[in-house]
Amino acid sequence: MNNSTKILLVLAAGWMATTIQAQTPQDRIHYTGKELSNPTYHDGQLSPVVGVHNIQLVRANREHPEASNGNGWTYNHQPMLAYWNGQFYYQYLADPSDEHVPPSQTFLMTSKDGYQWTNPEIVFPPYKVPDGYTKESRLGMQAKDLIAIMHQRVGFYVSKSGRLITMGNYGVALDKKDDPNDGNGIGRVVREIKKDGSFGPIYFIYYNHGFNEKNTDYPYFKKSKDREFVKACQEILDNPLYMMQWVEEADREDPIIPLKKGYKAFNCYTLPDGRIASLWKHALTSISEDGGYTWEQPVLRAKGFVNSNAKIWGQRLSDGTYATVYNPSEFRWPLAISLSKDGLEYTTLNLVHGEITPMRYGGNYKSYGPQYPRGIQEGNGIPADGDLWVSYSVNKEDMWISRIPVPVELNASAHANDDFSKSKAISELTDWNIYSPVWASVSLDGQWLKLQDKDPFDYAKVERKIPASKELNVSFDLQAGQNDKGTLQIEFLDENGIACSRLELTQDGVFRAKGGSRFANMMKYEAGKTYHVEAVLSTADRNIQVYVDGKRVGLRMFYAPVASIERIAFRTGMPRTFPTVDTPADQTYDLPGAGEQEPMAEYRIANVKTSSADKDASSAFLKYKDFSHYADYFNGMEDENIVQAIPNAKASEWMEDNIPLFECPQRNFEEMYYYRWWSLRKHIKETPVGYGMTEFLVQRSYSDKYNLIACAIGHHIYESRWLRDPKYLDQIIHTWYRGNDGGPMKKMNKFSSWNADAVLARYMVDGDKDYLLDMKKDLETEYQRWERTNRLKNGLYWQGDVQDGMEESISGGRRKKYARPTINSYMYGNAKALSCIGILSGDEGMAMKYGMRADTLKNLVENELWNTRHQFFETMRTDSSANVREAIGYIPWYFNLPDTTQKYEIAWKEIMDEKGFSAPYGLTTAERRHPEFRTRGVGKCEWDGAIWPFASAQTLTAMANFMNNYPQTVLSDSVYFRQMELYVESQYHRGRPYIGEYLDEVTGYWLKGDQERSRYYNHSTFNDLIITGLIGLRPRLDNTIEVNPLIPADKWDWFCLDNVLYHGHNLTILWDKNGDRYHCGKGLRIFVDGKEVGQANTLTKIVCENALK
Repeated sequence: MNNSTKILLVLAAGWMATTIQAQTPQDRIHYTGKELSNPTYHDGQLSPVVGVHNIQLVRANREHPEASNGNGWTYNHQPMLAYWNGQFYYQYLADPSDEHVPPSQTFLMTSKDGYQWTNPEIVFPPYKVPDGYTKESRLGMQAKDLIAIMHQRVGFYVSKSGRLITMGNYGVALDKKDDPNDGNGIGRVVREIKKDGSFGPIYFIYYNHGFNEKNTDYPYFKKSKDREFVKACQEILDNPLYMMQWVEEADREDPIIPLKKGYKAFNCYTLPDGRIASLWKHALTSISEDGGYTWEQPVLRAKGFVNSNAKIWGQRLSDGTYATVYNPSEFRWPLAISLSKDGLEYTTLNLVHGEITPMRYGGNYKSYGPQYPRGIQEGNGIPADGDLWVSYSVNKEDMWISRIPVPVELNASAHANDDFSKSKAISELTDWNIYSPVWASVSLDGQWLKLQDKDPFDYAKVERKIPASKELNVSFDLQAGQNDKGTLQIEFLDENGIACSRLELTQDGVFRAKGGSRFANMMKYEAGKTYHVEAVLSTADRNIQVYVDGKRVGLRMFYAPVASIERIAFRTGMPRTFPTVDTPADQTYDLPGAGEQEPMAEYRIANVKTSSADKDASSAFLKYKDFSHYADYFNGMEDENIVQAIPNAKASEWMEDNIPLFECPQRNFEEMYYYRWWSLRKHIKETPVGYGMTEFLVQRSYSDKYNLIACAIGHHIYESRWLRDPKYLDQIIHTWYRGNDGGPMKKMNKFSSWNADAVLARYMVDGDKDYLLDMKKDLETEYQRWERTNRLKNGLYWQGDVQDGMEESISGGRRKKYARPTINSYMYGNAKALSCIGILSGDEGMAMKYGMRADTLKNLVENELWNTRHQFFETMRTDSSANVREAIGYIPWYFNLPDTTQKYEIAWKEIMDEKGFSAPYGLTTAERRHPEFRTRGVGKCEWDGAIWPFASAQTLTAMANFMNNYPQTVLSDSVYFRQMELYVESQYHRGRPYIGEYLDEVTGYWLKGDQERSRYYNHSTFNDLIITGLIGLRPRLDNTIEVNPLIPADKWDWFCLDNVLYHGHNLTILWDKNGDRYHCGKGLRIFVDGKEVGQANTLTKIVCENALK
């Protein structure tokens, strides 16, 4: 070997080692979640996904054989599923009593809805093994009058031409411990299922060694005269992913098997990049990059997955996410689901089926629990509802199916308010988890959810998952069909399935409550009588109060403490604890009366409602405790030298009670959101006439009573309108207008205002019409005062720049009476608001009067303040334009004043021009190209170009209006997002969140940042911009919800705005690009009181008509 060859080999070995290392384990299926299953409990102490319906299809019954139970065979197992021709196809294996003990056959059932099924029909009958058949592994034994064992890991194939083929395999077990899947069987058979429900002939598609057409009972598939059937069979043989599922039954070294290893129960799905991910028993996993012909070696356990010698099912869901369904323990219970956004990293673990009925019939290799799940293999159909349907057996004797709604929801977003009369079928109850055995069924009967039970070994059960609550109220109507038999238990459970309290209707007619090891009898109940039951539960007091028809009948302590309650369960039997982790694996005996029924008991429930008194009960997805660390951090940033109504010690509690919750992946946005609420709270001040809101914390000589300054009232109202408790803003507004011996504050007219517009904007959030109309006279009086004092002869309004709160500007002067875009836009906005208030109050004269004033001002602003040379709204001095573009030129759009013609949109190009308003730390207050830009010096609150949050907030509000309300082509979401990003970045000083007066546009330095007066300057909005601009909740007067996020698609994969009190309802807006953050589906979603009312797949505008009625 020469040196070149040696080098190549070394390099190749290194490349191979690197490749293998790169592929393991993160490039394979793995679990990174924190939830683990506790096998001591049948449900693993896992919280269920919302809306799972578990339906029993076959209940084994040896004593009373009939068509519905497979004619009495009690070993039933290994189901397969397909959806074709508008219905489900369910195949399963059956033996008389024991696994691997013949005879053996395969049954087929069908259903159009997944709830009502046909009786099992034999699709592959028992097959006789030739006498004299022998195996090397069983020396001295040979077949005599022996029937084959059926065993197949794959049951269906839908061909390219649309044919449905079902398949089975005949193996041989010479005794009960022989392995029929050792490659020494007879072969695999196929037959076609026709659209009319009939079956085609049975053919062999594959022979094991020693068998062929001459010594078998069915012909080879190529003998068929149906060419399409032959093509379909050949497609199966040519498909490596199907051949992988033949491994156990086929000859071990057959060339058609891609991976000749003894791994069991192959399952696979396609990843987003086209590769194939595989799973076997024991959670073994590999990847194929060529469609299944070759597989990465070595095959490894999926890191983090817990799974024993049981099947694991994985598939891509209809919403593009992935799920695995399996037993996450060393036992075959519970049946759980784990979710992934990419098919590789699984992050959750929740319950699907956590019930284990007693094994009624013992037998060879029969295992306890729900096991061997199989969904619908890729290519074999997608159910019409798009949900995840999974077949499985329980105890290897009863056949079940689960419907898991897609998107898979892990938590309830809304409390129950369930009127069953509105549902036509039980399948519509997607907020309820249902467990419905054949003899203990759950059904709908008009207004009632009905639980019937005649099964001595099982029960009916329904469960309503709700938002986790510490203080919970539950009410429902209840009716028992009898009072001399049966049991109904009502339990209240936490996320781990621990019941804190139980109510019970006993078989001797008593309604009782469990407390500790004893019960308290509350009352007698009558058969057929409807009772209205209310339960009030407190986890803090650890007790339950029970009321029936308005009368308290019971007060009991919890028998188990819980942190919160997330489920209410109704069950027609006692909870089960057998089997345990110590129960022997093999049950060799049958239970007495295994096939007998009990007298039927029936219970009905209706009008189930829950509510919570928790502080965070109004939040559907987010909880304040997950964000309280921000308040703790902000409190620690400072020495609290000025304390007003709400001290730092109460800040977190106040925020929990009052603010909408927000999260996003960009931490500085999130931090600034909570900082601005924390700092706003500092400015709420108690006065003798009610709450006021300050601008500076330190006393100012030019302030009004109580250190109030009128300059930013509009900002204060816009920002504070999102507080949940209306008392703060109610009183703040009243203090300004009525806090001076019943009249307005003396210095209220020292600054321009858009107060009427802001008060109406507040009404567009809270919907409090009485408060708005009560302010009608105050707001109209203020407008008329401005008309008397500041209107010019030409109809425009004048203002000095200092009275605009914008002293030392380029265009104005402290005593100059110039027609500025500020006050004229404000007066337009106020006139529009007063006109609207007139309409709402039924005052047509007022509506018309102020509507005409607004129209007049609109024309004047467009004709007089629009500088055609600069193409910008500018200040008009005595007889000419100031000829300077300033940020105030965007204020007309704050009130949607400019006409929608494209004539005016060109002004917005200046936002993106570094010679215009674009600067490293945000938007300047004057164009940077102007010769007087930043020439006034520093220290006198200059508005000659430095960045002021007051102006930034106005411009960004105007920009959002322009982008939402105008057919514009100038600005994109990226422009708005970047300016919001700069606004966030600018609000830091010495590395900590900070809001002050104004800052240098290049360095970001706060020009009064070291002055006490500037700290916590309350002179702008920020959170209103997050809510109405970035997230895009556009407040409206009607009951329609309009949301239009201004976030580029490539910026955030998720966000959530929650706990928004809007028109008296709790609103949630969330974006989940991959569906793995909030687990309620991919895309943009809107919820009202926890109920979804709107959805879009992309970050786009959603309008939900009349969603608030």
